[in-house]
Amino acid sequence: MVFNAAKKMPDVYFDEVDVPGSIAGAATAIVGIVGPAMKGPIKTPTLVTNLTRFTEAFGDPITAPRYFGAYAVRGFFENGGQFCYYVRASNAARATATLKDGAGQDTLAVTAKTEGVAGNAIAVTIVASNPARGVTQLHRAGTTLAVASAAGATAITLAGAAGFAPGDELQVDPGGGGAIERATVARIVGNVVHLTAALAGAFAVGNAVRIADILPGVARSIRVQDSAGFEAGSYVLVKDAATQDAGIVDAVDGTNHILSLRAPLANGYSLDPANPAAAAVTSLEFDLQVQSPAGAASHKHLSLDPRHSQYFASVDALKTDPHVELALVPTNTTPPPSNLPAPSANVALAGGQADVPATLQVQDYKDAIDALKRVPDVTLVCAPDRVDDAVQLHLIQHCEEMQDRFAILDPAENASTDAIKAQRAKLASDRGYAALYYPRVYIAEGSDQILVPPSGHLAGAFARTDDSQGVHKAPANEQLKSVLGLERTLTEPECGDLNDESVNVLRTIRNRGCRIWGARTLAAGTQWRYVNVRRLVLYIEESIRGAMGLYVFAPNNQALWKSIKRQVDAFLMEVWKDGALYGTAPEEGFNVRIDAELNPATQIALGILTVEVRLRPTPPAEFIVFRIVQSTSTSLTEEV
Repeated sequence: MVFNAAKKMPDVYFDEVDVPGSIAGAATAIVGIVGPAMKGPIKTPTLVTNLTRFTEAFGDPITAPRYFGAYAVRGFFENGGQFCYYVRASNAARATATLKDGAGQDTLAVTAKTEGVAGNAIAVTIVASNPARGVTQLHRAGTTLAVASAAGATAITLAGAAGFAPGDELQVDPGGGGAIERATVARIVGNVVHLTAALAGAFAVGNAVRIADILPGVARSIRVQDSAGFEAGSYVLVKDAATQDAGIVDAVDGTNHILSLRAPLANGYSLDPANPAAAAVTSLEFDLQVQSPAGAASHKHLSLDPRHSQYFASVDALKTDPHVELALVPTNTTPPPSNLPAPSANVALAGGQADVPATLQVQDYKDAIDALKRVPDVTLVCAPDRVDDAVQLHLIQHCEEMQDRFAILDPAENASTDAIKAQRAKLASDRGYAALYYPRVYIAEGSDQILVPPSGHLAGAFARTDDSQGVHKAPANEQLKSVLGLERTLTEPECGDLNDESVNVLRTIRNRGCRIWGARTLAAGTQWRYVNVRRLVLYIEESIRGAMGLYVFAPNNQALWKSIKRQVDAFLMEVWKDGALYGTAPEEGFNVRIDAELNPATQIALGILTVEVRLRPTPPAEFIVFRIVQSTSTSLTEEV
C-alpha cells in the first residue's frame, strides 16, 4: 500500500497491513434433527448442547404413541456428538388477531405467546393515548414596537422581548392596510431584536409585532409552549378549530421548545395571541390492554417508531408479557403516523390449535426442514420420524440446494430386505448428498428395550469419527454406542446384496458391538459413491468459501491470483498430510490452478474470477483381499 503524504507533517508513521492467514477448517459434525416434541419453539432451529438442555427446551420424549426425535438427540450425544439444532415439527398454532389502522389496513399483529386453544380466550383493546405530558399548544407571543424603525432596519426595539427566541419568524404589521413584513430573529439583546434580513418598510411606535403565522407547506419546525413529553419518533397531531395535520418528530430542542418535523405541515395555522382558538399539539400513542382468564394487563403510551422510548418492540413490560407479543404487519402501506392501530374494543384472538403429532402432514416436516436453511453451521440432517419418500426426498433436496450438508436417512420399521430395497429405489442423489442405513436399533428405556431409527446414533458416530480421525475417514466399522441390538440380523449374502444397492447395513459383531458396515451414498455413479468422499469435498468447499470472502471486490489481478493460490495450496497441503487425499506426493492428491486461460480478459471484465481445484480423495478400503500362497518343496498352493 502506498503511503499518502498529502497534508501530513514530516514524521515517522506506522501502517499496519493485514496479511491473509491460514484457511481454517470448517465444522463438519453439527446435526440438524427434525421431529415432534412435547413443547418448545415451533419450526425454529434451537441449539442444544446436551440432553438436559434439550429436555428443558422441548420436554421428555413423546411415548403415546412414540415419536423418535428426542431419542435421536439422545443417541447423538451418547455417540460423541456435541452440537445439535433441533427443529420442532408441529401443527400447533398460536391464536392471533390483526389490528387495523385508521385507513382500514392491517397494521399490527397480536399473537399469543404460547400455542394451543388457550390463546383463543385472550382479547385485546386499543385505546388512543394522548398523555398530558405530550399535549401542548403552538407557541404564540406578541408585543409592539417601542422605537420607530426606518426602512432597511436590521434590528427593532420592542416594548418587551419576552416570548421571542432566535429562529422565530416574526411579522411586523404597520396597520391601516399597510404591507405586513416577515423576518427571522437572529439574536436578542435586551429588548433589541436583531434580524437575519433587513425590513423593507418603515414602522412606527406601537405597530404590532408577533410570531408569524405558519404558512401551508413551509414549516418543518414548530415552536410549542412546552416540549416535555415529545421526543424523536413521536407521532404528533397539530389541530385547531378548522384544520389538522399529522407529523413525525425527528428532533427536539428542549431549550427553545422547537419540534423538528420530518415533513412540512400541509396547512397554515394562526399564531395571533388575540386568537382564542390556539392550535394544540398532541403526541399520538396508543395503549394496549390485554384480557385473559389469568387477569388483565395494560401497556401504555406505545409507539410504532423505533426511535421512540416506548417503541412497542423494545418496551420491557411488553416483551415479558406472558400472554401476547406484537409484530408489525409488513404489507401495511399506510404512511406514518396514520399507521397507528385504530381504537378497538375486545378484539378476540383466534386460531389457536393444540399440537397433534399424529396429524402432522408432509408439509409440516418440509417447513421444519426448510427452517434449517437459516443455520449455515449445520452439516448433517435427519428426520427420524418420517421414512416416507416425500419427506426423505425433501431432506435430500435440502442438502443439494444448500450444498454444505449431508442427509442420514432412516429405514422403515419392520422392513424386510425387499422392503428396504424398495425404499432405496425411490431415493436418489446423483451427487451423493445422502445415505440410507438399515435396520433399526434397540436401546434401553428404563428397564425396557425400545426400537428406534438409528440416524441420531449415526450422526453421533459421524461426529466422533470426524473429531478423532477426520472427516476423510469413512464413518464405517465404527461402533454405535448405547445400542443393545438390531431389529434384524442379516446374513453375509444379505449384507452384500444390500451393499450393492447402496444400503448401509448395521451389524452386530462378536465382542465388538453394533457396527456401521457400509459407507455408500445414494449416488448412482462411482465419483460420489462414498460418504467420506462427499463429506470431505463439502468440508474443503466450506473451508475455502469461508476464507475467500476476504477477496470479494478485490482487484482481479495477478497479485490476487497468487494470494488465493498460496492460501488454498497451504490448506490442501495440510489436508493431504492428514491422509485425506491420495498419493505419496502432494501433486498426486491435489492441484490448484489460477491462470489467464481460466480467466481471459472478457471474464475479468465481468467481475468473474475462476479458480480450478482438482482433488483426488482417498476412498475407503471396502474390500480387503489377501492372496495366501502356500509353498512346499513339491507343490505350490494358492488360495484367493
